Amino acid sequence: MRVWAWIAIGLAVFALAFLVFPLVQIQTKLRLANEQVVQAKAGMAELERIVANLKTELDASNRARTQLQSDLDEAEIEKKQSEVERLSTELEKATNLAKDPEAPDQKGDSASEPSDAWQPQ
Repeated sequence: MRVWAWIAIGLAVFALAFLVFPLVQIQTKLRLANEQVVQAKAGMAELERIVANLKTELDASNRARTQLQSDLDEAEIEKKQSEVERLSTELEKATNLAKDPEAPDQKGDSASEPSDAWQPQ
């Protein structure tokens, strides 16, 4: 019976060694995979932080662009209003001149002349 016992013990040790080696390899692979998951999570957290910062910068840039566009629109409106006032003044002077043909010569008045450089010859 001792021989059968030694054979059974030998087979058990062989089976245990046969099963333990793959289990150790699997455990090593799982440990490596776990480390990769931890690194991937850290990388994702870093990317999420970067994305949040970029969104904040984009929002600030959009607000600045909107403000600049608003300022530009306001400046254009003011320029157009100034031009309308100037032209209205010139029209009023021309109308008054047309109504009163005996008015003094207005050639020296630069406001009644056209604003561009072109002059009739």
